[in-house]
Amino acid sequence: MAHGWLKKGGLVLTASCLLALAGCGQAKLVKPLSAHSIKPDKPVSILIPSWQNQFSPLDSWQNIGKAIEDALGKDGLPEQSLRLQAVDSQTELEALGKAKKGDIVVALPAEKAGTVRQEFGNLLSPEADASLSKALSSTRADFVTTLPGAAVSVPLPSMYDVGQLEASSLLEKIKNYRLTSVTPFPILLLIPYDPSSASSLQDGHELFEGMWSKLSPYFAKNLISDPAWNGQNWQDLLIDASSKASVEEGFKKVVSEAQTKENTALSPLKTPPSKSLLPNIGAILASNDFVASQVGGVLKDLGYQGTVADADTSLSQSNSQESVAKEEPPAPAENMGEKAKEEVAEALVKERKAQSWPILIGFGALSSSLSDVVNAREWSTGLVDRSAFASTVAASCMKEESGERPSPQAVAAVAVDENNFKRLLIEPGLVSPTQAGL
Repeated sequence: MAHGWLKKGGLVLTASCLLALAGCGQAKLVKPLSAHSIKPDKPVSILIPSWQNQFSPLDSWQNIGKAIEDALGKDGLPEQSLRLQAVDSQTELEALGKAKKGDIVVALPAEKAGTVRQEFGNLLSPEADASLSKALSSTRADFVTTLPGAAVSVPLPSMYDVGQLEASSLLEKIKNYRLTSVTPFPILLLIPYDPSSASSLQDGHELFEGMWSKLSPYFAKNLISDPAWNGQNWQDLLIDASSKASVEEGFKKVVSEAQTKENTALSPLKTPPSKSLLPNIGAILASNDFVASQVGGVLKDLGYQGTVADADTSLSQSNSQESVAKEEPPAPAENMGEKAKEEVAEALVKERKAQSWPILIGFGALSSSLSDVVNAREWSTGLVDRSAFASTVAASCMKEESGERPSPQAVAAVAVDENNFKRLLIEPGLVSPTQAGL
């Protein structure tokens, strides 16, 4: 179809007639419209939370809002049709109430997250908000949100997803270790929560379930164990993460429990080891970067040495995780003879004397922790790519512009470690080399 149209005497003439008419002076050439000159006409308001995350994650609300603006601009929405506004919960409800038919509103839930929630960054599936749900259902505008259950919602990772991601990061790191139930690989599971928040306890349960979905087969075969946990009640893994002091106190208690339990495995030794000898810790799932940072400080004070790059790999000679999963594990230590038990105890003492730095895993991409990942004190962190999130939000808005009902795709979280740090964070410009401590 021709780009140009001309109406003359009640008839519609296509551009193919213009050449004939132009010579006779009966018509004036109309400048053809390009595809890029056809702009969307519905204004878009982006409502981002006004509260500031006290832990300064890489994905700040300002960065997220700017990313959505940029994505909409790339999709063809003119700058004058865009409005970015930082709002609190009440202002957000008022904005939705005033929105007009034909408007499009990106409504990111503005309710301030609790302390422990903030430790995981900003781009996680938000908690339920009855007031916002009601406002969205009654607004005259079209909308895009991240609130689960809403008509047009961009699905964000849940705490369960974060737990799965962290457990998968650990299993990827130790995939070449020769796991054996004779000396199971020792890990500490730390589930952060705020004692004053009921929703924090629910988050902790989801987080644990995500970790357990990946780790339970290894625990069942005694290839991996938590020396500070009896494997029964998940709530025994909870650690108060509402302050730096509470994390330090809670983690010291966990280390002490691991030390006491491990000492029982050393009882066959003819010469008892020093009581001050630190327990062997192969890895710590710290759940988020704030906890990982405090844990790292305690580990250093206790005397653990090196970095993840120096982690003891004496069990990583030949078997891959895949081959281990297909084999029957060796007989547990309790079924061994006295001589074998003594040999196992001697091996444990050797591990303990190394006092190697454990594989420390967090999440949230908190600005203060990026250098720990670069320096291999923390093996991995994690985040949601705000550019991918912004593109999904923008695509949903453009669907609304065209009158279609969007079905946004879920946005995934990704683990960031020394192997992909540069590709995921520095090359896209999400963080500068200086910010990362390079």
